[in-house]
Amino acid sequence: MAAVLLAALLVGAAGCDTVEPAKAPRLVVEGFLDAGEPLPTVTLRHSRALQRPYPRNDSAVAATGATMTLTVDGERVPYESVPGQPSRYAPSAHNREQQRVPPRSSFRLRAEWRGRTARAGGRIPPTVAIDSSRVRVPPEPVEAVLLDSLRLDTLNTDARQGYIYPVEVTLWWKAASGTDSTLWVRPHLRPSASFSEDAVDFFLRSEDIRRERTVTLTANGYRRWTGVYAVPVEDRTASFPAHRLRVAVLRSYGSYARLAATRESPRTREPVSNVEGALGVAAGISVDSAYVSVR
Repeated sequence: MAAVLLAALLVGAAGCDTVEPAKAPRLVVEGFLDAGEPLPTVTLRHSRALQRPYPRNDSAVAATGATMTLTVDGERVPYESVPGQPSRYAPSAHNREQQRVPPRSSFRLRAEWRGRTARAGGRIPPTVAIDSSRVRVPPEPVEAVLLDSLRLDTLNTDARQGYIYPVEVTLWWKAASGTDSTLWVRPHLRPSASFSEDAVDFFLRSEDIRRERTVTLTANGYRRWTGVYAVPVEDRTASFPAHRLRVAVLRSYGSYARLAATRESPRTREPVSNVEGALGVAAGISVDSAYVSVR
């Protein structure tokens, strides 16, 4: 589940090495340790210069033949190549089945490839669990300005008037116990249907990245967050299109939050990395998600 949620974060990292010509490829690491889940598969690739097209074939950029170890809560676990998946490394089947990632533990990852070494470390957050959700759909659509998503960075935005149903969704999850003020959360909403090419969500909040302590805390110890996403329709008389909605909350620490916050930033050449000697990220997380029928 976490892999589906997180894969988009690193789509550009392996292909955005440097603007100037690079003498040697850089390692790109992707690993997420999900609290309470089995030890993760870690992806290890190498970067390519911007002048060279990024290959669709994963084996062309796979860092094969690497040596990798993951140490979790003081226990060292060797990783090995996954057969048929040249860029992926995993513990032995026995270790993967027997060992799970302990919440509130620490980890260290080390990978060596062709004389290059990548190191990362961090903490595993307490598990997060969505308690409940509430969806509010207005009785009729509202008029809105729709923007061409391909031209948002120009003065000619190709704006036009249209209609949307702004769907308000509230999520509740149990607040983490203790006084850890360094936890971050990423609540977000993903409708299962692609309604339009227009960037109608540009000014709405269907996703958030913030310190968990800043999210509203209810009297009974739950965090409460409200987001809004848009469902475009043809005109004022159009009925609301029924669909499924995926709601999710991810809990982590600053290393993941910095990556998520910078993955699409025009001010950064590449997402912020917490890996020493490489690009990418190795972070502890906890994810919970659910599907909701919206009609």
